[in-house]
Amino acid sequence: MPQEITELTKKYPAVSEYITQIYLILRDYSYCNNRRLSLHIGVSASAVTQAVLRLKKLGLALQDTYGMIMLTPKGTELAEELLRRHYLLEYLMVKKLNFPWELADDEAGHLQDKVSPDFINHLDRELGSPRTCPHGNPFPDNPDAEKILAAPGLTDMEPGDLVEVVRITEEGERIDGLLHACFEIGVMPGNQYIIERFDDASVHLASANTGTTYAFDRRFAEHIKVYRKDIP
Repeated sequence: MPQEITELTKKYPAVSEYITQIYLILRDYSYCNNRRLSLHIGVSASAVTQAVLRLKKLGLALQDTYGMIMLTPKGTELAEELLRRHYLLEYLMVKKLNFPWELADDEAGHLQDKVSPDFINHLDRELGSPRTCPHGNPFPDNPDAEKILAAPGLTDMEPGDLVEVVRITEEGERIDGLLHACFEIGVMPGNQYIIERFDDASVHLASANTGTTYAFDRRFAEHIKVYRKDIP
């Protein structure tokens, strides 16, 4: 499969983008159709239709009579390998090269189907086989993936709650300005905040460490997944 990635994406450059995004939509929402895929990637409905037809011809995806898209076992295997590459590259950039946290996702996307299997396996060993990307999303084989993916959103909490950031959703990472806003105030996995209040525009947070208060854009907050913690 790793060698097939290089050959396949060289011939069909859009395959890696579509196959991983279908996988991630299914992982987060349990269903995927052309409309959701179009909105998620930000392309026209006709572009999605053509891409899905291509994936079906390649034996990577299926679509039922209701328009629901599913990945074949081969498609799932391809998506998981691409995602593993993506997360390892992000981890290298952020944790070892001090590349900006909010820019690593785009850069990893450019590289994920171009690096060799030997390099990826070496990277995994050198990085200690990380289980999440720097934004908290679990590797496909992470045994805690179900718990991580089930974490509620920041907007599901109540004023006064102490929360720990678990992850920024993959969908959220694609929203302009969201990762930069998170980086600016430290809304990153492992950091804790007390929710002070909600208003129409913002979620008002106080750092559990420093007490510094922030107004976090409410449009972004649903894409921040958290665990509720006991207040000491």
